Amino acid sequence: MLLAERHQLILEQLNLHGRITSVELAKSLAVSEDTIRRDLNKLGELKLLNRVHGGALVMQEETPDYFDRLNTPDPSKKRFLEPALNMLEAGQTIVIDSGETCRYLAQNLPANLPLTVVTGCPLIVQDLMQQPQVNVIQIGGKMFKPAMRTVGHSAIEMLKQIRFDIVFMGICAFHAKHGFCVNYLEEAEVLRATIEQADRTVLMGPHDKLDKTKTYQIVPAHKINHVITDEGIRQDVQTSIQSLGIELTIVPSS
Repeated sequence: MLLAERHQLILEQLNLHGRITSVELAKSLAVSEDTIRRDLNKLGELKLLNRVHGGALVMQEETPDYFDRLNTPDPSKKRFLEPALNMLEAGQTIVIDSGETCRYLAQNLPANLPLTVVTGCPLIVQDLMQQPQVNVIQIGGKMFKPAMRTVGHSAIEMLKQIRFDIVFMGICAFHAKHGFCVNYLEEAEVLRATIEQADRTVLMGPHDKLDKTKTYQIVPAHKINHVITDEGIRQDVQTSIQSLGIELTIVPSS
């Protein structure tokens, strides 16, 4: 088999299954694992797949930072709100993280429901100022513009002083093996501290953010309690998430 043919078959298997392992590829293509590792390394260098230990994942399309998406809203993300809103009870202390999906959640909180909302996003603080029943706590710290949130030591220390009933976060990348991940170390540190203080952590986002990884792990996958996504989720991804004891809510794609 020619090298180009082998590479094409590897990419076809990856697109079919979403992930591949070196062991499985070596068996199916009747070559050594060393050969497959070299192939995967080369395809990774060409940005045709996301190389991980033991195999590869589909290369995730790079999403612009939240700061760069402020002028191009995506109302379809509102489809994740109803299951999240149904989790709310009077008197809870919750975190609404930064991001477009989370901002839609803040904008659609019930007007008559008393809550304490903690956030490091100034846009969400602004949205909640019109909610008479919501007590707002803004996390202080350095403003990290790409994610429109506060980060750093002071933010983490403030988070450690509060217990949260529920934390709501959007999904940058989530994988059953590699965990909940983001692009930036500063972001990972503050999100990790937030989750450590929470009774429940709920992720909201489209299926194409699942079975994906980014550079910095926030927490292992089993630290997440609930994932809200859409019906485009693959069956194998659904099974891998539920096998960890994570609750999964699937909403219509549109």
